[in-house]
Amino acid sequence: MNDLKMPLYEDEIEEIILPDNDDKKKNDSQAVTVSASTEDVEKNEEKEIIQKAEEEGENPIFARISDFGEYLCKVLVACLRLPLMLIVSLANFIWIHTKVFRDTMVRIGKAILSAVTSPFVKTWRALKRTRRKIAQAKADGDKRTALKLYLLIVKDSLFGKRGLIVTLFNYAVPFIALVFVVSVVGYATNTTYAIKLSVNGKFVGYIENEQVFIDAEQMMQSRITYMGAEKTVVMEPEYSLEMLGDQGYITKYQLVNKMLELSDQPIEYAYGMYIGNKFYGALVDKTAVEAKTEELLENYRTNSSPDEEVAFEKRISYVPGLYLSDSIVDSKSIIDLITSKKVEAAYYTVVDGDSHYLICEKLGITMEELEILNPGIMDEDFVLRAGQKILKNQEVPFLSVSISRTEVYDVEVPYDTEYTTDDQHYQGVNTTVIAGEYGINQVTAKVYYVNGEEVKRDIISTVRTKDPVTELISQGTLPPQSSHYSDEEVNINTKYIWPVDGGELSEWGWWDGGYYGHQGVDIVGYYGCDIYAGASGVVSYAGWHNGGFGYLVVIDHPDGYQTWYAHNSEIFVYEGQYVVQGQCIAALGESGRAYGAHCHFEVRDSYGNRLNPRYYLNSLPELYEQGYLRYWW
Repeated sequence: MNDLKMPLYEDEIEEIILPDNDDKKKNDSQAVTVSASTEDVEKNEEKEIIQKAEEEGENPIFARISDFGEYLCKVLVACLRLPLMLIVSLANFIWIHTKVFRDTMVRIGKAILSAVTSPFVKTWRALKRTRRKIAQAKADGDKRTALKLYLLIVKDSLFGKRGLIVTLFNYAVPFIALVFVVSVVGYATNTTYAIKLSVNGKFVGYIENEQVFIDAEQMMQSRITYMGAEKTVVMEPEYSLEMLGDQGYITKYQLVNKMLELSDQPIEYAYGMYIGNKFYGALVDKTAVEAKTEELLENYRTNSSPDEEVAFEKRISYVPGLYLSDSIVDSKSIIDLITSKKVEAAYYTVVDGDSHYLICEKLGITMEELEILNPGIMDEDFVLRAGQKILKNQEVPFLSVSISRTEVYDVEVPYDTEYTTDDQHYQGVNTTVIAGEYGINQVTAKVYYVNGEEVKRDIISTVRTKDPVTELISQGTLPPQSSHYSDEEVNINTKYIWPVDGGELSEWGWWDGGYYGHQGVDIVGYYGCDIYAGASGVVSYAGWHNGGFGYLVVIDHPDGYQTWYAHNSEIFVYEGQYVVQGQCIAALGESGRAYGAHCHFEVRDSYGNRLNPRYYLNSLPELYEQGYLRYWW
């Protein structure tokens, strides 16, 4: 029995392990076998896929793409699975936890459905019972009973407690009542109430409020005032509140016409001309006046800008209606009025480069008129500065015209100034090495004018088109020549020596017959001659003066007095320097507002008051000696 060999079936064979004494050889063999079998399987699968695709007539590339598509679908399903499960779980949670609410809503729905259908169901059951009774009566041969039942069915179905008509009426009555209430409320809310106006006991119309009558009465009185009536027309209003109905409100203009009709004054139909809110008369024909006003506007139009707007400052309107006959004026008188001019005070704004002469030329007035309007403006120490307002008289049109337009213009850009030292010139002498040049900005602005005078400017954009050039000035550093001293000596009765080497008297101040406002003395000499310090002191100013004095030197003396030396060509001293009497301080010139080479010499006290130099200066001749006093112009 032990030697009996049992046959082995294929499904009973699980694994056959060959004995091998060498463990290392066994492991290596198994690894190689597994690796080789894996590679063989992959190659066999790939071959099978390619062979299958070729047998089916498909391209292997398409087969690979198809497999990739199948894999991608699996990935997408896996990605969508979780959100779908969450949504389903959420819906299930809501469904479970809203059971009480759902049951309540179902019960309410059933109750409403039962209440609505109950009368019809009961009626249907009653009909079924009656029909059976009719069938029974017919079967018994009792036709009379059957007919009565028929009539009873008709009566109960229509007019019975649960009949069709009664049921419909029960449902319709609340709806009809609701519609009726809504209609009544809508009618009440849409009803318009107005003030019924009666004037002097006569009905004139309905107005929106009492202010309409007040405005109309003022308009009417202005027309009557214009005619100069001695008797004032009185209008007594009476108000009452009424439903307006189909009638509309009347305006204040219509009310004016109605009230004028009630007056006992003669009236005519015309066009009332208003400038602003002021009534200027009524025109039977306004054509000529309209043409003239358009002509006045056309005179101001330049068409230089597409957005140019030209209009009168005060609106002109023509109100048609009834006007008092005495208020009617002819077109010529109105045209004469609107084309006239009136004088009013105005101001001129000083700009860079302005002088007294230029301002008078711009304004078309004389120096005397400028001084009268602006006292003190002609004083020598008065400095004109850009932006100052100067009073002027101006004629303006009766109808002021406002203009607005976009303008493009160039504006100068100031340049910087740099200074260097120069040991070839005296202190106080500046030499321009490189002249400064203004830059240019192109400006776009919205400009507003009234009667041609600018009143407002709004800058829209600024573009630099040229850069400024920096000015370079060299400043002299040489000390004044100490050898330049005057030989003059001060008299016992005077304070100051004659300041100009070889100079002669040219012009006294106004107090001794000179021109108005001249509060010093002018001494002429040759250009560049020496100017000496009248007395010892400290230089408090040495440089250019914007008030018209040009290159100016001011010396403070120990006794509190000052001496001024103006219109120099060169300056040889500097601020803070101590100078002695007779020391050369400058060279004669004609800088500033000067006419010919001369020195303008002044004496001032400690309070700044100008003093007459004739009482303080040496070497003065008799003022009114025949033929001596000369004017330099």
